[in-house]
Formats: sequence, structure tokens, C-alpha cells
Amino acid sequence: VSTSKTTSADPKTSGGSLYFLFKSIGLGGTTLTTQIEKEVRRTEGDTLILKEKTTLVTNFIDLAFGIGENYSLMWGAGVLAGGKLDTFLSYGPDYGATDETINHNYLSGHSIFLVVGHHGYGFETLLGFRTNYIKAEIEDSGSSAKTLKTAASLNYESTGIRITTNQLQLGIGVTF
Repeated sequence: VSTSKTTSADPKTSGGSLYFLFKSIGLGGTTLTTQIEKEVRRTEGDTLILKEKTTLVTNFIDLAFGIGENYSLMWGAGVLAGGKLDTFLSYGPDYGATDETINHNYLSGHSIFLVVGHHGYGFETLLGFRTNYIKAEIEDSGSSAKTLKTAASLNYESTGIRITTNQLQLGIGVTF
């Protein structure tokens, strides 16, 4: 819509990881939840066109490599092993459409990470950075969004979504 303004909030991500390292190689898992909000309003009259709230839950299986004794470096990669994407759409009063939740057809993705640590007295202080690349396809058949798109009242280019998220990770490790 050419006479509209879009407001987006910064995505909020939370989650956690658990790794088991045996000497210099290990396996782990990471679960992340990302909340995304976007709102489109008409510039004239400030009426709502569409409000979107998306929740993305991702579960990664990670392969990690590590080196070091007192100070350590761990790096690795993960593959998306499951999750869900739910998008709640709230339509403005001019559309007469029912608010709805649209789910995903599939999720795929991968991630890379780097963690530095310091050992001391059986515990380890960790600081890391992780980047996740996620592709999703939403299921819009039978939805109000698809009906409005067909009627040319609302437009979106594709049902495909590509999301890149970054996290700064803080953690505590236990050494044996």
C-alpha cells in the first residue's frame, strides 16, 4: 500500500545451550525463541492495515570443537533439528477479515558459533557469539491473507521467509 507507514520492533531472542565436550570435540543442543512484531498503518487517519506477531522457536543440534586449558576457545556449527513458526495476523477494520494464526510448511537452517572461556576452580566462564540462518515457508492456503491477496486488497510477494539472527551468549561451564 503506497500510503502506509510500517513500524517494526527489534526482534527479541532468548534461549539456551548445553554442550558436552570430550577432550577437543563435543555435541550440544541449542534452543532459541525469537519474537518479531510489525505493524502497518495508513498515513491518513492512522488506521490499522495489518499487525503481525511472529514467534519462531528453533532447536539446533551442534557439533563443537575446543582447544585450550586455562583459557579455551570453542567453535562449531549447528543444523536445525526442529522448531515452529507461528505468525498471528490482525487485520484492520477496513478488510472485514478474521484475525488468524498462520503456521509453517517447513523450517530449515544452520548456525555457526564461537565461544571463549576461562577455567577456574571447577567452573568455566563463557562468552560467545552465534549466528543462525533460517528459512521457512508459511502455509497460507485457506487463510484470510490468501483471500485478501487474491482480491488484490493486500499484497505480499512470497510465502518464503529468510531470517538471520545473532546472539551474544553468556554462560557458566562445569569442568571435571
